Amino acid sequence: MKTEAPTTSLGQTLEWLRKELAEMQVQDQRLLLTLRHLHSVLEELRTESAHWEDARSRGGTSPIRARAGSETRGRPPVSSKGLAQLIRGEDSRRSSLP
Repeated sequence: MKTEAPTTSLGQTLEWLRKELAEMQVQDQRLLLTLRHLHSVLEELRTESAHWEDARSRGGTSPIRARAGSETRGRPPVSSKGLAQLIRGEDSRRSSLP
């Protein structure tokens, strides 16, 4: 009887290890897919950045600045303090309440 208990325990331990390894393999595959996706996104961003730097070095206007310039015509630019208040949802006017 004493010889069966360690064998059963060893068998259960090995089964648990197999299950854990299988779960780790699935997790590794998911991580690999995520890593590949992030790599492709980074490559796209590098390509766009290089394009903008080329346009900037040639004296042209970057696509972002050209668009921003056309969207803000007729409106005064927002200060960084004002932008921070807008992001936080604060009103830039003082309240008359005490």
